[in-house]
Amino acid sequence: MWQKGLWYKEWRGIRWIVPLVFLVFLLAFFVGLVNEANTWNKSQAHYKSEAFQLEQEGDPDFAMTKQEIQDDLTVRYLAYETNLSESVNQYTYFFFSFTVSMPFTMTLVLAVIMGICSVILERYTRGNHFTAVIPYSKRAILGVKVMLGFMVITVSYFVSLGLGLWYFSSQVPTEFIDFHLQKLIMDVLGSWLAYLLLFLLPIVVGYVIGSPLGGILATAGLVLLPSTILAFIAHIISFINKDASLDLTYWGDYFRTLEPLGFIRPAYGPLFLQLGLLVGLLVFAGVVAERESLETNGKLFVFPEMRVWGFIIISTLVGMFVANMIQEFVDLSGITGLVVFWLIFSVSVIFSIFAGARFFYGKRF
Repeated sequence: MWQKGLWYKEWRGIRWIVPLVFLVFLLAFFVGLVNEANTWNKSQAHYKSEAFQLEQEGDPDFAMTKQEIQDDLTVRYLAYETNLSESVNQYTYFFFSFTVSMPFTMTLVLAVIMGICSVILERYTRGNHFTAVIPYSKRAILGVKVMLGFMVITVSYFVSLGLGLWYFSSQVPTEFIDFHLQKLIMDVLGSWLAYLLLFLLPIVVGYVIGSPLGGILATAGLVLLPSTILAFIAHIISFINKDASLDLTYWGDYFRTLEPLGFIRPAYGPLFLQLGLLVGLLVFAGVVAERESLETNGKLFVFPEMRVWGFIIISTLVGMFVANMIQEFVDLSGITGLVVFWLIFSVSVIFSIFAGARFFYGKRF
């Protein structure tokens, strides 16, 4: 696993995307924190300006107190359950955020693309034919692919975030920083694990889906699956009892394991789930990598026994997606709405299974 030739070979497969990954992480986290610091400095400068003092003196009834100014400059990183204030009359806070929206979205996309380049793109370019004849075990090849990707993501993420936090703390005095540390730690670690999962998922898919296009579509479907399930459950609960939908907050984080900065409350359960998924995917990838062969190139399912599971997962995803989409546009309600919603889901699942079976078996179906 530690042979230079193998590392060089795998590096060549992803070398073009590594600078992009590092750049978008810098833009998303470092630039995001720089913008936050600059915004805070502007707010502080405003409260020290002569114009603000004139406003205070011109209208004493609506003048801000020192405590309100202090609160407005206090940087908060809040958990869902955090009580913003024990005083009813407290004014506002400076809410702390990590990211710049577009580069942040690109970090998710590039993490997945880097995983696609490791296995799925290698199938498309027939690079796996060369991999099959080099004198290294399949598990060693998989191990280098995974470790190389993990290293790129880890360095890009923590360097960008570390530089951003260093700059932010150098600009904002400590007396104005009031973070919910458990939530902050959870988000930092949870986001890192989410990026690792997003990278690892297409690698696993690449070993069980032989078609490059099928592998890309399957990866996209699995990335969307947790949020689709969560939305589907939320719709069902809202049909039965709209107030009960609020309870989703307390366990919905378990469906956000693939979403960096997606956790709402400060509980470590979702982190352990992420670790479990990471270990499970690594073990599963090791098993299927040993059994995968060149003859499966171009086949939708590398292992025939996985067709049934593939049908079930794909059909269920399609059914939930269609039902969720219709509900968003039509906004059904009540027990009648629940029946219609469930009927739409069931018909979509049955149609997807039938279409998939026709695709595989053709006239024999």
